[in-house]
Amino acid sequence: NMCSAPHPARPLMDFSALEETDGCRWSWMLWPWSRLDATRCVVPFACLYSPLRALPNMPPAPLPYPPVTCKACPAVLNPYCRIDLGSKLWVCPLCSTRNFLPQLYHDISETNLPAELIPQYTTVEYVLPRNAAPAPVVLFVLDTCAREEEVKVAAEYVVKALALLDETTVVGLITFGKNVAVHVMAHSECPTAYVLRGDKDYAPPKLAELLAL
Repeated sequence: NMCSAPHPARPLMDFSALEETDGCRWSWMLWPWSRLDATRCVVPFACLYSPLRALPNMPPAPLPYPPVTCKACPAVLNPYCRIDLGSKLWVCPLCSTRNFLPQLYHDISETNLPAELIPQYTTVEYVLPRNAAPAPVVLFVLDTCAREEEVKVAAEYVVKALALLDETTVVGLITFGKNVAVHVMAHSECPTAYVLRGDKDYAPPKLAELLAL
C-alpha cells in the first residue's frame, strides 16, 4: 500500500499559521515542479528558520536515532514523503527517488508510524551520536593605542571574563599598537610574548615559524 501523510499546505491557506507551526518563512509559497520552472523564479529560494524555538507540534522528546536521508539528495524522511508499506519504500518529495526503509522501520503500518512520519510532526529533533568536542578556545585582542584609562577598563573586563570561563577553555591574548604582541599564557612567573613589527607583512609560513606553531 502506498500512503502519504496529509500535506499541511492547502490553497488559500494561512501562511502565518504555518510559520507559527514550523518556525520558518520561505521566499516562495510554492516549490517549482521542474528545473525550468525554477529558472523562471526571479527571487532566489530561501528559508528563514528559527532554531531552538518552542513549537506547539513536536514530539515530546528528541528522537534517539539518526534521520533517514535520501540516497540521491540531502532530503530527510518526513510527513511529505510517500510510503510504500508493502515494499518498505519511501519516495523522496524533492527528487522522486525511491529509497528502502531501514530495518528499524519494517514494523511500521498506517496505525504505527514513527514520529517523523506523523502528519502533525513536520518539525522533529534528533539526538545524533557525535565525537567529543575539542576544548573551546577564547582569544582576547586588545588595542593598546587607546587611552590609558580605556585600556585599564578593558583589562578589568578581560579578568572578569576569565573568571567565567570553564577550566578546560584554551585562552590566548594578542595586544596591538605600533607592534603586535602574541602573549604566551603558560608562563605566569616570567611573562613572554612574540613581538611582530606592525609595519611589516608576514607570510603565513613565516608567521607560523616565528610563533613556533
